[in-house]
Amino acid sequence: MNNGPIPEIVTKKKSGTELFQFNNENLNISLTQFWSWNQSNLIENRTRGLLAEFIVKNALEIKSEYRVEYANFDLITTEGLKLQIISAAYIQSWTQQKLSEIKFGIAPTIGSKENSNFDGIKRRWADYYVFCVLNNKDQNTINPLDLSQWTFYVLKTEILNLFKQDQKTIGLNSLLELRPIKCDYLGLKKAIEPEEIRLH
Repeated sequence: MNNGPIPEIVTKKKSGTELFQFNNENLNISLTQFWSWNQSNLIENRTRGLLAEFIVKNALEIKSEYRVEYANFDLITTEGLKLQIISAAYIQSWTQQKLSEIKFGIAPTIGSKENSNFDGIKRRWADYYVFCVLNNKDQNTINPLDLSQWTFYVLKTEILNLFKQDQKTIGLNSLLELRPIKCDYLGLKKAIEPEEIRLH
């Protein structure tokens, strides 16, 4: 029995073809079947949030092999910019009396104790926030995989800290007052390029 520290498990990227096993024999149940069962509802809040991260990752050509659940921020670009990705939508997966108000969580956090720079002080850890809005308001045509249905708002964290220091949420109108960069999927890479690159 190991009485010392238990090291982090290094995750290996799965293909989806892996099979469940019982008594060292493969079963006719694949990992893809689990993914399909667990995450087919792309409109559901948590899954939509994960999808938004994946969309931004691909738009910026970030090469991370897998998502880290406990990180202090969601993504890091090739240039080292740390990103927090937040999504919202007008249409939800449950019965609605009216369209949802677009609102984002922006509360500072103490971060994860797993990170080496943990100090217990609340802050916003990313360099940029990317607010992702699934704009479609029609249940019959909403499709989170159609990237033309998304709009993205990119804002430097220092602006949030200046004007919304301790605020926990922000609505779309209040966000627009901070003059974020508004773009579509193809514009994300330009919006998040370091300024020294963007200005040349």
